[in-house]
Amino acid sequence: MKSITMKKALAIIAALSITAGLAACDDSGSDPGSNGGPQVTTATTPPREMDEEDKAAVAEIDMGDDVQKLENGTVRWLSHWDLNPEDGKPKGVDIELFETNYGGKIEYLQTTWETRWDTFSTLVVSADPPDLFPGGELDVFPGRAINGMFQPMDDYLDFDSDMWTDSAKKLSDEMTLGGKHYVAVTNADTVCLCIYNKRVIEENGLDDPAELLKEGNWTWDTFKDMCLDFIDPDEEKVALDGWWFEHNLILTTGKPAIGMENGTIVSNLMSPEMERAQAFMLEVNRNGFNIDRAKYNWTEQKHYVGEGKVLFYPVGVWQLYEPDLSVFGDEGEIMFVPMPRDPSADEYYIPVSTGIDSFVLCKGAPNPEGAAAFIKCRLMSVKDENAKAIKEKQLREDYHWTDDMVEMWDLTIDLLNQHPVIEYFPGVSVEINSALNDPLKQASYSGTDWATTRSGISDAVQTYIDNLNVTIANDFS
Repeated sequence: MKSITMKKALAIIAALSITAGLAACDDSGSDPGSNGGPQVTTATTPPREMDEEDKAAVAEIDMGDDVQKLENGTVRWLSHWDLNPEDGKPKGVDIELFETNYGGKIEYLQTTWETRWDTFSTLVVSADPPDLFPGGELDVFPGRAINGMFQPMDDYLDFDSDMWTDSAKKLSDEMTLGGKHYVAVTNADTVCLCIYNKRVIEENGLDDPAELLKEGNWTWDTFKDMCLDFIDPDEEKVALDGWWFEHNLILTTGKPAIGMENGTIVSNLMSPEMERAQAFMLEVNRNGFNIDRAKYNWTEQKHYVGEGKVLFYPVGVWQLYEPDLSVFGDEGEIMFVPMPRDPSADEYYIPVSTGIDSFVLCKGAPNPEGAAAFIKCRLMSVKDENAKAIKEKQLREDYHWTDDMVEMWDLTIDLLNQHPVIEYFPGVSVEINSALNDPLKQASYSGTDWATTRSGISDAVQTYIDNLNVTIANDFS
């Protein structure tokens, strides 16, 4: 194997630091400082401690036989969001496990979405690298792993152990180069959900999507029929708002635009699955399902869901962790379902490309053992039944979820664990991301047929992929 030297990695990182981010995000965090360096932050209000009953339940979680206090308990986490609880929020099971079993703590190196790669470069070049970086932002793998910014985790984590199950195992095993794991997926719960208001559904005489799902009838077809019945230009009623629909609809076919197979990058742009998804999105455009974004200065109108002017708001589950859900309606009215099933697919595929709970180990990480210990705690906070019960309790008490919402979440995760699908094009390269991000949405946005769009991008994308696969074969075999 041809190894990537630290000198080469530093040169690549420095070059990449001047490149704009591959995607956009509203949550940019606080100002990290004018010099591009991170701020080490602490909450102004301490997290709320677990009650004694929950602490006792956490203490019963079996972390295995190799648990011992870390020689270095501090794990440096670089991100635009904190692993520690926000001010006054309840402490998560993962942090409680990390503190009590390993004597660990997370040191938050705060950056912003826009400057995170600059901050990363600054730290690595100054020989002060972080340990962990979020792997779920989708612009991390495989491109930046190919460029030597991260290191494999197999020396510190056993990816064949019982801790990895279901979607976490499948997706971690996908994200390999040369047979080594570069992304540790701990949970895939940030799927794209279609939020809706039950009162609005009832007032418009529509079938409840949650009931359709339980009956096995929540498909593209029933989704389309509901939208057609709902839209009314005279009443300013539209079917969809938000930015997460198109890419996630594609994934319900079971095929991402760009995938990973046995450590090799593959294009599915010519596949019948892509053709099918794009044809459906062309119908979405021609039937006027989407809100007129330009009319609202390209700003989402979430409140229209509760007001009965928007039927579905596709978004990640993080939206339902916000402290105030009243923007979608009164308590008891808010509900969600996963993306509708492709009726021509062989299984019910659930998209996870809107962000997965995962981590990458930074090149030259000072505390890889501590990083691995935290990842184990994160895994057990998802897998263990006691941990699940605590999370459900927090969903009800702290985020005001109803029993129906919790039940739907459990059903969604069951479906996801069977057939998760992730999109890789944002993480392959800047060029491929630029080539695909907007064109994949043009059928829905501008009514352009897929054959026209594809003819302008497929050859160039395949050339980029072929070149990267040559690099993978040379450097990671």
